[in-house]
Parts: sequence; structure tokens; C-alpha cells
Amino acid sequence: MYRVWMHSMLAAPCLASLLVALPLHAAEPARTTTTTGSGVVVMDNQGRVLRTLQAPPTKDELAAKASDEERARDKAKVDAEQARKDRILLDSYTTEGEIDLARNRASQALDQQMEIARNYAASLISRQTELRKHKAELGAKGLPPEEEQELGRLQYEIDVQNASIVQKKQDLDRIIARYTSDKRRWQELADKQRMPRPVATSPVTAK
Repeated sequence: MYRVWMHSMLAAPCLASLLVALPLHAAEPARTTTTTGSGVVVMDNQGRVLRTLQAPPTKDELAAKASDEERARDKAKVDAEQARKDRILLDSYTTEGEIDLARNRASQALDQQMEIARNYAASLISRQTELRKHKAELGAKGLPPEEEQELGRLQYEIDVQNASIVQKKQDLDRIIARYTSDKRRWQELADKQRMPRPVATSPVTAK
């Protein structure tokens, strides 16, 4: 009888400790982990997602992000430069007519320079023609040394004037194209800034 009582006394604490420990283990669910392309997913024993651990970016992803950031910076620079040009354009002209006047002044200056170069080249060609005619008349005797040297200088100067005329013509085309572009952009900016006009209403005549 005494041994039975001692056995029950010793077994009771062990049973109590088991009963206390069971709820603690039951409260903590079993966990599983699954690795995916986007990271690690932690789930309980019923398949419910507890949390997702993001995988570190790959080299390709880091390179793509850096490329996107660089493109964004480049675009920001381009936009800032365009905004600066737009401010200058709006500050420089208040009407389309002012743009036309500026274009005409720049064009007239180049037209005058080309006209001077053409006239000078024409005089050089006239002198060259005269010397060549005289040289032909002299035949085998040929021109005096100083006139022969002048003939060579004339050809060189004619080439210089012709090249200058071509260059000024190209400058004129660029100026016209630039003012045409400025005028078109000015019109776009002016349309954006123009406030909508209120709709006029006819007064109602009381009867």
C-alpha cells in the first residue's frame, strides 16, 4: 500500500508537467519554407503563408535598375534644358511679328554679304578673262611674269569667294530653319499659356 502511494506521488508531478507542456507545443504551428524565384516563403502546416522573405537582387536586376536611373537622369537634364530654352524664347519675343523681324534682319545681313562676295568674284572673273584673252593673243610669247602671277592669284581668290558664298548660303538656310523652329515653339508655348476666352452671352431683355 505504501509503495502504491509513493508511486502515485512520484507520477503526479510528471503528468502535470506533461499537461502544462502540451499547450505550449500545440500553440506553435509547424513551419515549412519554399524557395521561389522572388524569395523564400514561410508557411504553416496548413499551407498558410506566414511571411515572404525577398531574395536579394541579381546582377542583371541591379544593372537594369542602374540603367533605368541613368535614363531618368538624362531625361531630367533634357527637360531642364528645354525649359531653359523656352524661358529665353518667351523672354525674347512678345509677338510672332518680332520673330519675323529678327529673322529678316539676320537674313538681310547674310544676303548683303553674299551680294558683295558675288560682285567681287564677278570683277575677279572679268580681270581673269581679260588676262587669259591677252595671253592667247601673245601666243608662244606668253604673259609677262607679273601678269602670269596675277592670273594665278585671281584663280585662288575666285575660289575663296565662291567657297565663302556657299558657306554663307548654308548659314542663311540654318538661320531660316532656326527662326522657323523658334516661331513654331513660341506659338505652342503661347497657346499653352493663353487663357480660355469667356463665352459671350446676349443680355436678356425684360418684357
